Amino acid sequence: MRRDAGLTLVELLVAMAVAAVLLGIGMPAFGSLIQESRLTTTTNRLVAALHLARSEAVRHNARVTLCNSGDGAYCAEAGGWEQGWIVFLDTDATGARDAEDPLIAVGNAAVDGITISGNTPVQRYVSYIGLGATRRASGALQMGTITLCAGEAGRQIVISRTGRPRVQQGGCA
Repeated sequence: MRRDAGLTLVELLVAMAVAAVLLGIGMPAFGSLIQESRLTTTTNRLVAALHLARSEAVRHNARVTLCNSGDGAYCAEAGGWEQGWIVFLDTDATGARDAEDPLIAVGNAAVDGITISGNTPVQRYVSYIGLGATRRASGALQMGTITLCAGEAGRQIVISRTGRPRVQQGGCA
């Protein structure tokens, strides 16, 4: 007598239970891996924009500013850096883009779940002069920290007095 090949209902239910347990264990770890990857990507994009602003300031021997921007054309008056940013040649040294200031680059908004905020000196803009150092619109030294958070994971971009950005872990609770 020939027996049909296949699974019994009990075997199928056991296999589904094992798969559900494995997925239940693996999915949170996979979610945090995705969140960490998004945080790293956003951090790298912002650091690249800072390097671009600095190198353009040196190349043009003029003030180049990076500011947070929601529309990709002008600096935002409210909100954080997660809404996006622009890099422009700041011809009148105000820290805000005017219509005649040439736009160099636009950074897209960060993905949902990532917040980006700067402490007081770099809350709205980072401005580089022709020597590659950062200066506020008033001419005062500009150094500070931009913090990127995704849940409890975080990165900080620390801008030194010479204008060099560096990345360190942490900053979010």
